[in-house]
Amino acid sequence: MPARKRIAFFNPIFAHYRRALVRELRTSQKFEYFLFGDTQDRYSNIPALDLSADGRFKLTPYRRFLRVFAWQRGIVTPTLFGDFDCFILEGDAYYLSTWVGALLARLRRRRVLYWSHGWTRVDTGLKQGVRMLFYRLADGLLLYGARAKSIGIESGLPATKLYVMYNSLDFDHQQACAAALHTQEIAALRVALFGSQSVPVVIATARLTSKKRFDLLVRALGRVNRAGRRVDLLVVGDGPERGTLESLAQVERVNAVFVGACYEEARLAALFACASVLVSPGEVGLTCMHSLGYGVPVITHGDSSRQMPEWEAILPGVTGDLFEPDDVEDLASKVDRWTQSPIVSEQTRAACLSRIVQRYHARSQARTIELALSGLPASEAA
Repeated sequence: MPARKRIAFFNPIFAHYRRALVRELRTSQKFEYFLFGDTQDRYSNIPALDLSADGRFKLTPYRRFLRVFAWQRGIVTPTLFGDFDCFILEGDAYYLSTWVGALLARLRRRRVLYWSHGWTRVDTGLKQGVRMLFYRLADGLLLYGARAKSIGIESGLPATKLYVMYNSLDFDHQQACAAALHTQEIAALRVALFGSQSVPVVIATARLTSKKRFDLLVRALGRVNRAGRRVDLLVVGDGPERGTLESLAQVERVNAVFVGACYEEARLAALFACASVLVSPGEVGLTCMHSLGYGVPVITHGDSSRQMPEWEAILPGVTGDLFEPDDVEDLASKVDRWTQSPIVSEQTRAACLSRIVQRYHARSQARTIELALSGLPASEAA
């Protein structure tokens, strides 16, 4: 068997939700991955994977400066002198270290890939020029969604360089947690939380900030309840808006339970099992993968220019729905549609799980990464 190609994979941090992807990469027969990153997220609350015992992990801390720029230490030596065949770098033009690393690697004729959200909207002016210059330094972009690829093609990049790898969580672990639950346990939890096991529940999971627009959800549920149907709200998360939302729920007479932040997957599995639908009135990211991974459909707004790439997993009427941005009445209508029963139908659950397995699984994500590393055009990856 030929020796595996050596891949240097730089990321600011390898977040805890990347565990499944790292596990998949480690099983590769073609590539040996060396991970470079920080051990803590210094600017938000995302827990990092503990890679301290991994002999192929090297600590390379990153720092932000002048509010928008960042530099990841330890990138120059590997890209200039390291015995690597390819480099995967942070695809953010504000990471000045990526510019340097990409230039050095390309001078050595090494393949360079950027790991990036890519575009959520079409750029103009100086931002467009800088972004295109930055992206052209790479041999290929690993993107989270098909919309990003479409905008990239529209902006002038060749389709062959744009690999859509989507995004993923640890779906297999989610399934194990869900399988460990018992019907009686879920019923008891619903009673403990809401005093009933027969009332439909909307779940919302995120850090509670004004950007998430959970106020729209509370107002929408108020409308549904005033129309004669009781629908309860389960909020998983904490943040500066919690007090405001709790007060608004009282005003709107919505039975809302705030359980705080939770990172324990077994507990999250039980909470999702109580829900008929997840609603994210602002942008939706990996929360979408999390919910669909438990078979729970997702509702969010339909303005693609204000969304995260993960919203593409929502097939209206199949795996969730899209409402008009900032439209409480439309959101109430969509919530009403998906909360006719306290239990997600088997058809809907199967559609949600299938969506994850087909596109948003760590296995398929790793497969696309390897096709990109092999130098195959993105059309082959598709």
